[in-house]
Amino acid sequence: MPENLTIRFCGSHLEWLLLDDASGIIRLRGSGGFEKFKGLIQGASWTGETRVLIGGEDVLLTRVRIPSRQQRQIVQAIPYAVEEELARNVDDCHFAMGKRGGDDELEIAIIDRALMQSILTRLNAAGLRPAFMSPDLLMIPNAEGTHILIDGDRAHLLTPGNLGFTTTIGQLPLTVSLLSESERESLQVYLHPDMQESSSLCLSQIHVSEAGNLQEHELECYPFEFMCRNFDKNKINLLQGEFKVQQVRAKSRTSWGAVAILSSVVFTLHILFTMAKGLYFEEQASNYESEAATLYKEVFPGDRNVRDIKRRWRSHLGGSSTESALFLPLFAEVVVKINGSDLVLQNVNYNESRGDLILQFTAPRSERLVSFVENLTKDGLQAEIGTISQDESSVRGSVKVKSLGAR
Repeated sequence: MPENLTIRFCGSHLEWLLLDDASGIIRLRGSGGFEKFKGLIQGASWTGETRVLIGGEDVLLTRVRIPSRQQRQIVQAIPYAVEEELARNVDDCHFAMGKRGGDDELEIAIIDRALMQSILTRLNAAGLRPAFMSPDLLMIPNAEGTHILIDGDRAHLLTPGNLGFTTTIGQLPLTVSLLSESERESLQVYLHPDMQESSSLCLSQIHVSEAGNLQEHELECYPFEFMCRNFDKNKINLLQGEFKVQQVRAKSRTSWGAVAILSSVVFTLHILFTMAKGLYFEEQASNYESEAATLYKEVFPGDRNVRDIKRRWRSHLGGSSTESALFLPLFAEVVVKINGSDLVLQNVNYNESRGDLILQFTAPRSERLVSFVENLTKDGLQAEIGTISQDESSVRGSVKVKSLGAR
């Protein structure tokens, strides 16, 4: 059966457990610093996932109402919806989404981005790529009522709506008193016998204030193992957005079959892409030919013979006149700058006596015409704006161009 490695980060202290979820057998467990963990894990192997739990002190759980159902809009709205709850800049935080509740509120977990990056960097250095990362307190079963897990000198508190936080044992009575009346109706406390003595005083205080609302449950294992055995992948996964990673699974006999299928899909997509590109270029060529014919008719309206556009252009513009012979090279230089300028060419006029090329454009803004003229000047052409008129949603203008050798 597959075994899953679960690691809990609480500040600089780590706990780890290699557990077979089906049989309940634990093959590896320990606690200490990261270097100790890294040394022990190097020689271990398992077929399941690597899971990470983050101490509840480092994660803020909240809920927000965002009407949109579009993922992109939700991601953009979350930082602004929770900004007032944060004690730091939203740019320094990482936001992860959970499920929507019956009240249409979205579960959100917030953690320091630098902390996330630090944990993942250390895990990657140890050759580990986690498939799931979540606040540890979300692994407390909370079907009904508010659940409290005593964890050494800390206490995790989780309400039915998956809202909660981690506090110290000494602050637990005050924390419980701040809950709403409905959240205090049923308080379920889980603790290991070894922690009974250290928590008896604070639990007695809660018993006094909450009367019969408090029920204690004895754990057969320590809190971290209790979380591992109740691991729930339906809770919020912090590995979202920029931290989303691809899960790495153990190799299997079907891996080569998967590679063959993937290769076939890639080859088919390549053929379809090549065919689509050919059709696209064919359509573009047809459009350019149509545009060239339209431009020719506008410049030479009296000529009805447009079967060979290129030959007709040269017939009109390539005569013995030195001024006329300059048109094509000049026009070619200008056309190159039109591409990507957001200018739409409306008319072309060439003055043979002065060597002036007059072009009329429409543009979204006058700055586009100014930029176009500046680019022509940089290329050694004489260019200037003739007229500019503002329409409702665009600008009309003319540009006069001549080569530096023209007078």
